[in-house]
Amino acid sequence: MGAWSPDGARIVYVRRQEGVVSLTIAKTNGQATPVELVSKDASFLPDWSPTGEWIVYRSAPGTWTLISPDGKAKRDLGKIATQHLTFSKDGKTLYGIRAEGDHQYLFSLTIATGQMKTIGDVGSEFAPRSYLFPGIRFSVSPDGQSILYPTNSTKTSLWMLEGVAQP
Repeated sequence: MGAWSPDGARIVYVRRQEGVVSLTIAKTNGQATPVELVSKDASFLPDWSPTGEWIVYRSAPGTWTLISPDGKAKRDLGKIATQHLTFSKDGKTLYGIRAEGDHQYLFSLTIATGQMKTIGDVGSEFAPRSYLFPGIRFSVSPDGQSILYPTNSTKTSLWMLEGVAQP
């Protein structure tokens, strides 16, 4: 799975080829060879900023990084215990849900300052989950006021029915 550039002319995705994982950009017209931005360092789904200036991805050791689409500028955001980061509609903020013990905190991260702000606890029952890997992606609504992400839950019960056996 990948992420579209704001103009729809390119996509960024994590490519696994011959045991090597890389962050790759390809034109969507199918006429160009994909370009590797980062080799052996991307393990989770990337996201492209709506302004087009940054791509955010998680490297194998768990550090989140911003990289420019041409690969010339790179900025480490540090270790953040989240499965995905997504950009705000103006591209100035990143959102994620970080795990801390039994809590799942929705947070924002201001790109310019690196300041992280906890918005609230979404509850462990609403933790981001997917049967696929990597399968967690956050998506900001068109009005910028909501975030969509996958979760699932299972409930197991044991029932005993009495009085059903006939002599």
